Amino acid sequence: MPSKSTAGPAVLDVETVDPWFVMLSPTEPVRGEVAALGGTEPEPEVVESIDHKSIRLTALTEAETFVGKIRAKLNRIDDPARRIFELMACGRYRAGSVEKTRFAENWELWQDTLRLHVEQGTPIPVTLPSYPFKIPNPVKVRRRSPDMAELLNLQRLIELSHAISLVHEPGAVMHVISDGMIYGPLFGVSDHEARCYRADAEQMIRDLDAEKTITMVDMLDDVVASVQDEFDDVKARLEPKVRKWWEDNTDDAHRKYLVRNLTANMNTHAEAVHLLSQVLSRTVAGEDVTEAAEEMRAVGDHILKRADEYALRFTLTLYTLKVMNMVPRFYPQSIRGTVHPKPGQWGFHLVNKFTNVFPWQGVAVLKPNGQWRVRTELDAKLRGAIPVHLPNDPFPYYYREIN
Repeated sequence: MPSKSTAGPAVLDVETVDPWFVMLSPTEPVRGEVAALGGTEPEPEVVESIDHKSIRLTALTEAETFVGKIRAKLNRIDDPARRIFELMACGRYRAGSVEKTRFAENWELWQDTLRLHVEQGTPIPVTLPSYPFKIPNPVKVRRRSPDMAELLNLQRLIELSHAISLVHEPGAVMHVISDGMIYGPLFGVSDHEARCYRADAEQMIRDLDAEKTITMVDMLDDVVASVQDEFDDVKARLEPKVRKWWEDNTDDAHRKYLVRNLTANMNTHAEAVHLLSQVLSRTVAGEDVTEAAEEMRAVGDHILKRADEYALRFTLTLYTLKVMNMVPRFYPQSIRGTVHPKPGQWGFHLVNKFTNVFPWQGVAVLKPNGQWRVRTELDAKLRGAIPVHLPNDPFPYYYREIN
């Protein structure tokens, strides 16, 4: 655990608000037709347990195999720090294009940090804000606790650390900053659910014998709490500027993107149940559903209004964290990882380069060829995938596609 920040008040010098760096995972297309819905679901399979040792061994083996393939290229690099950087830049691990993320420029940003840890013989610290909660949208995933999708991500983090250890013996330590508590209220997720999700993820780390490789802290309880008064002050002073930008830029494409994606991620269960009851009651009674259509528009307007305000608050929170340089202050001399590839940060594939859905946004799907994907749960069901459960678990732990 790093020491709490003792730096003085952050310098609040924000003349022009530009939330380009604020990102939310996109909505995912759903394949299939209405006719495919409502049928009898495949009988679920039940597996007795998950082989965590095998998952860990796979991570280590994959790292050794990949580094072995590029060993000759890495050996031609004299600078040990540069070897680490080139490994991080490899397409197997790096997410996002080299051009759009301006990845080459990261060498100037990271070389001092990499060289410091090489000289000290210490692990490369990588910080990754992530692991909020399972997104409360049943189209994406019904389960509320971590499952195979999160395990696959932890497997990838173990692989990343081990791969770095093959060119820098101490390897890397992946500091996951769980942000469920700080963002939960904006998505309709309770503190209790966010804490349970994080606790289950921490248990997964222990099951994988990865406590020295992966740590997990909470963005609110640990990082922000170390400078809570300063955070509240900066946020309060930023709010008028961010809100003014929000109100003055209603047609901005990035603003629309944030509202649209927050709508797809927040908890709209109450609205959906209300609307469904309106439509079904009229349909079953043989009544005109015109009024139900009006109700649909009203509910839609209500959701969009709520999403607009919550997207603003989400932007404000992220802006505050950025202005305060919060993550680097809590984890000094570290490499900033990200789930949204962008300039200045290390965006890496959370599961593999064929999977774009975040682990907390969907379910793991095992393909017939043995490869894994993460898909939305509705997408998996429309493809006819078979749900696979652990004993006495009402929700699938993963899905298995058939030929």
